Amino acid sequence: MTHNGTVQVESSWVEEVRKKVLQEEENRKRMTETRASMGGDVESTLRSLDSTLKKTTAFMKKVKALNAAAVVGLIEELAKLNLSKFVEEMAMGIAETKLKVSDIMPVVELCVAISARQLKKSLPLKRADKVGNVAKLRIDIIFLAELTLSGVFFEKEGLQILSGVLGFLVQTDKTEHVNVGLLVTVCRNVGWQIAGLVPQPVALSAAQISSIYVADLPVPKAITNEQKKAIHDLLMSYHASLLKRVEKACAARNSAQKVVKRQQRTRGDAGDEEKQILSARQKEFDEARNLALELSAALGVTMKEMKEEQSDDEEDEMAAQELRQALAGGVLSLWPDEETKVFYENLIDIRKFVPKALYKDSENRTVEKNKMESNIEDVDVDDINEAGEIDDLARLRSASPESKFSSRESSPIRDLLQNVEGVNEDGKAKWAKFNLYLDHLVSKDLTDKAAHFFVTDLNNKTNRKKLVKVLTTPPPHRMDLVPFFARLISTLELVMPDVTCEIVNSLISQFRGLMQKTGTERVEAKMSCVMLIAELMKFGVIPRAEGLSCLRQLVYDLRGHAVEMAATMLEAGGMYLYRNTDSHPKMKRLLEVVKAKRDRMKDPRQVMLIDNAYFCCVPPEDGATKSRLQPEEPLMKRFIRHLVVDITEPTVDSHLRGFRRIDWADKEISDFVLRCISSPWLVPMENLPHLASAVAGFATLSSFGWVGVAVVDSVVETIRLSLEVPGVFNQWAHASVVYLGELFNYNLCDSDLVLKVLYQIISFQEADQLSWQDLYRIRMVCALVKTSGEFFQKGSLRNKMEGFLTYFHRFYFFKKEIWTQAMTKAMTFSPVDESAATASTSANVQTKFPFDIETAFAEMCKMFRKTKFPKTLEQAEAAVVELENSLKPKIEAVLGGVFDTFSAEDDDIATRQSPNKHRALNAIFEEEDDEEARTSDRDAVFCDVDDEDDDQKLHVHMEQQRQVTKQEEEEFQRELDRMVADNLRSSGPTTSNAFDMTVPPSARHRFERSVKFASAEPNEKPKGPTFSMAAAKETIATTSAQPNKKVSLMTRGKGNKAQLKTVQIDDKALHDSWKTAREDEERERADMKRVTLGHTRRIQAEEDNELFQSIQNPRAGQRTRKL
Repeated sequence: MTHNGTVQVESSWVEEVRKKVLQEEENRKRMTETRASMGGDVESTLRSLDSTLKKTTAFMKKVKALNAAAVVGLIEELAKLNLSKFVEEMAMGIAETKLKVSDIMPVVELCVAISARQLKKSLPLKRADKVGNVAKLRIDIIFLAELTLSGVFFEKEGLQILSGVLGFLVQTDKTEHVNVGLLVTVCRNVGWQIAGLVPQPVALSAAQISSIYVADLPVPKAITNEQKKAIHDLLMSYHASLLKRVEKACAARNSAQKVVKRQQRTRGDAGDEEKQILSARQKEFDEARNLALELSAALGVTMKEMKEEQSDDEEDEMAAQELRQALAGGVLSLWPDEETKVFYENLIDIRKFVPKALYKDSENRTVEKNKMESNIEDVDVDDINEAGEIDDLARLRSASPESKFSSRESSPIRDLLQNVEGVNEDGKAKWAKFNLYLDHLVSKDLTDKAAHFFVTDLNNKTNRKKLVKVLTTPPPHRMDLVPFFARLISTLELVMPDVTCEIVNSLISQFRGLMQKTGTERVEAKMSCVMLIAELMKFGVIPRAEGLSCLRQLVYDLRGHAVEMAATMLEAGGMYLYRNTDSHPKMKRLLEVVKAKRDRMKDPRQVMLIDNAYFCCVPPEDGATKSRLQPEEPLMKRFIRHLVVDITEPTVDSHLRGFRRIDWADKEISDFVLRCISSPWLVPMENLPHLASAVAGFATLSSFGWVGVAVVDSVVETIRLSLEVPGVFNQWAHASVVYLGELFNYNLCDSDLVLKVLYQIISFQEADQLSWQDLYRIRMVCALVKTSGEFFQKGSLRNKMEGFLTYFHRFYFFKKEIWTQAMTKAMTFSPVDESAATASTSANVQTKFPFDIETAFAEMCKMFRKTKFPKTLEQAEAAVVELENSLKPKIEAVLGGVFDTFSAEDDDIATRQSPNKHRALNAIFEEEDDEEARTSDRDAVFCDVDDEDDDQKLHVHMEQQRQVTKQEEEEFQRELDRMVADNLRSSGPTTSNAFDMTVPPSARHRFERSVKFASAEPNEKPKGPTFSMAAAKETIATTSAQPNKKVSLMTRGKGNKAQLKTVQIDDKALHDSWKTAREDEERERADMKRVTLGHTRRIQAEEDNELFQSIQNPRAGQRTRKL
């Protein structure tokens, strides 16, 4: 359809389109007016014209020799002659005339004149599907379109003919495309009028090309937009079929070109047959491409770019050649170090150490290896970027009888135990000794000794079968044994080729069975299988082509367990395949696919596995161009990362100055700095104290004090996140707890936060069913206590830490016990015979609780208790119970009757929930006025819960007085008397006492008041004098009207007995004396304030001086550890 906006077109085409559309509209208007004016008088009008044979015959001769110059004269003669008997002859003459494109519009004028006077129409009697003259058909289609647009044909009739002709040309020519030239001419001449096409200009000068708005072009009214769209879609479908032909020809040309170039690089020159094939395919491609370019320009669409040469193969060959030169020159090595090279390449010849009589029965090969890939060129690594099912070849192999794999996890030890009967005791002992060898294959020498021992003492048919079963299923939890198993297999291949063949066949069959996705094996078993295949490939037992094919199948559907399997195989054999010249190109392609699929993964754990595996294959220093999974960071962020990652003890001061010079006003930069200094996993563990020292340097500055708080908050949040999402952030969490301990050592957080984190680690719920396998929480606690435990050695902090350790001991032994139970259950074998004890003994070595955990736990305990700490879960439980029993009375003494109140109110919940029977607040009886607020805050708790939906309100009021025991009252009275006596002694008497006087017992009760709370029973009245708000108000109202105050004056009477006399004192005198005393007190307070401020200013100056010195050397401000 029509384009939008501005387009580049030929200037001549624009002028021609405007001229044609204007003429077509005039012709349509004239046709309409002529037909309307003639109406039913057409016959009478024709009879009035000249119909002599001489003139009509001369006119018909001129029509048969029609050209553009004769059109004007013919139109003039047509107005004078009656040619109603020659309509069909005129039509045939015009149709058979060989016209040019430039003659079409004048001839259309003649046809319009004839049609305006002769309403009789005729159609051809015979339909011919065969195109006799393509050049004549090109002109006829344009002529037909112009007649339709000019109104000679009615719109429906003309469009049916035109669309029928175009549809026939398109539908019958979608393979050979012989009608391209015809359609190109039609589109360039009438494409705008019939399909809204704006053709692109051919190669012309800039002066001949102009830019126009499509909306400025005139639009003919003879054809609607829907009809234009139908013709447009028809032509575009033809264009699409031509593009497919061009792409096919391009692919065929590229394939032939790749063959020729490979032969030229490898042989020096290509064969004649290959050159002829390339020449033919190049010619076919050029023809199809030229046709597509012409048609695309006529349709006004951009031609799709076709790659003239596929350069991947050439680049791969050049990369392989460079790799070959680097390996030959010593720049790169096939192995990462010399020790690894010796391990894989220097195998002992077992035949030199063992007499031939011991292996003559097993030296000859009787078993052949299954069909495997042997040519790397046959491994197809193209089109594997789409995730999908395993390819058909792998599926057929997996379905073959030889590749069936049982989904039940096999146990080679169980099978061997079932066949152990019938073997003599000496054979049993030797086999048990060999199994011990297999469990301790940790070096090259031990592996060679195990091979020598087997050939010398166990080389018989039964033991070889058992050996195949043992080596094909290495222990899933002992992945470190797999390389040594592979070396053992390679060493025995010289004297036992059948054993190697059976192991290889079993492994390949097992792998193909795993790729069927029908097994229920654990991922560890799958990983050990692919790892053993990779190790045998490095020893040359399995061809590299087969290893590459296995890796291709894993990469093809990189989901689920295939991620772990692919990562394991890349780590084990990826570098070996990448640095071999023959497998380098295809391995490079597989790594690119892995890299692309890694970007679509959502699981951070899988992303980390792929990243590690990728860099195991392609280290950053491998080659001039480094393959990076992450884009390069800006220079400022790289500098900030350098300040954090490379911080050491000598560079703390300089890095801190670098941090301070950063633009902290830039939010992006400041956020990045906080993210880096809050990510301790970026820094080596031994440098975390230095990073904490730098953060402490921030905290000493007034404008950067918030940095330390933000870092602590982020670290605690990371620890919390690791507890919520276990298994993903374990490494981050371990670094975070160590970092938190260092931050505590530098006074950036308090001990309460450290203890809170410790309790949170052991108390946060573990939702995973296999949580018994996760021991990272124990490691986190041990690391945090070890880092900051030196400051919990004395005082209340030690008591708090020992209380936590009591609960942690229970957590540790609980984990240890369920670990032991689970592993024992998983590794328990059915008792076949007495030799099961031997198997169990070897299994215990594997299922023992991790030694590093036990060591860390013991070292942590010795920091606080040298010998007294629990040894079992029962002892830990008893210690927790003892601790809770000792703390319970203290807690109850502090909380008072809160728990009892809750219990009592739970029993009476129905009464309290009644909306009409809410229990009101009782009065609080106190001893002193200024104690009212503190007492109400401490002992009164109000909890109101309103439920609007149920229209009920729940009111919980707890104001009950705590039950005080007699012993507590006596203790409190003694302490109070002692404190009063101390105050009297310290203050000293203001006046000399003439004698000691004691208040008479009869008058003492008049001055006693005590604090009393309201009783639970409404009718119960407090005993003794009490203080209430109502009584206070009454007293104030009563005494406000009295001018004088009555006081009791104690004097000495007869017999040195104290007597009380009531004396009235004027209020004004009391007020004046009180005012004088207050003024003296304020004066003394002002003097004290002045002196105190002077001391404060002097102390502040000293602290500022110390702060300046600490900035110069932050290490001086570090908290001194106890050594």
